Amino acid sequence: MKRFFTSIAILATMLCASAQNQLFFKHMFENKTSDESIVGHGYRDDWGFYKSDDGRFILIDMAILSAVEPSAGIICCNMTFNGEGCKSEEEAKTILESKVRPAIESLANDKKNKSAYVAASMDSSKLEIYAYTYNTEELKKEIEKSKLVGRIGKNMNISFKNDQNWEIYQSKLFPDQWNYQKIQNQRIIEDLQAKGDVNTKLHIVSHMISFSSDMESAEKFAAKAKTWKYYVDEVAEEDGIVKAVISKKSKTDIESITIVTNEVMNLAKEFGGEYVEWSTRVMRD
Repeated sequence: MKRFFTSIAILATMLCASAQNQLFFKHMFENKTSDESIVGHGYRDDWGFYKSDDGRFILIDMAILSAVEPSAGIICCNMTFNGEGCKSEEEAKTILESKVRPAIESLANDKKNKSAYVAASMDSSKLEIYAYTYNTEELKKEIEKSKLVGRIGKNMNISFKNDQNWEIYQSKLFPDQWNYQKIQNQRIIEDLQAKGDVNTKLHIVSHMISFSSDMESAEKFAAKAKTWKYYVDEVAEEDGIVKAVISKKSKTDIESITIVTNEVMNLAKEFGGEYVEWSTRVMRD
């Protein structure tokens, strides 16, 4: 049996809180656009799929707020296709990724209307597509003449709402920290499998948690983790950030690893820590 080490990390930073919900993670970019234009798709491929607590299936561009500054002129466009719903998670994922996403990305190739398409959502009765725009009239014209309607359905309603702080995106569409982590878990699993990993085998999985500069909280966390049968690899300060690294044997299929990451995240929250990443070795036959 050979083990090949790969360190696959989830780098996470805190994003601003909304009145109803808190965004927990945000990818950072060196450059942002001005408030006079919105970058469409193509600057980064960072779409995530998840099932929300209220039963909706959501495909969302998780990087858009890192590329676009909120401003007073921004408007949220909601396109609703009634009767285009789906009850199965697997079917919804296929529809959103293979049918809906290509349709809305084809619209985003034309930047004249200064719009960005940020998410698509399905429940049992309808499909909804969300975009942010500075030019509602141009966006509406583009939607109506595009392949979008013909490819998805003609029973469409369009509504617009001022949303300069992106509250709809943040509170209604963006995954909470648990669903965000599950998305990242799935990505790591896919990367491991691409290297030949067998996820039904037990892996030694290391988890990193940050505690700002609070060494006492990190040490208390580590002590509690020991009682939960975790091995404490490290508690140290680096560049003003205190980190704790703990490890435990686990399978790396999505169900098994998500149970573990949820457990560690709950434990980290108890001591004021923030879950950062996990890594493991590739396990081959």
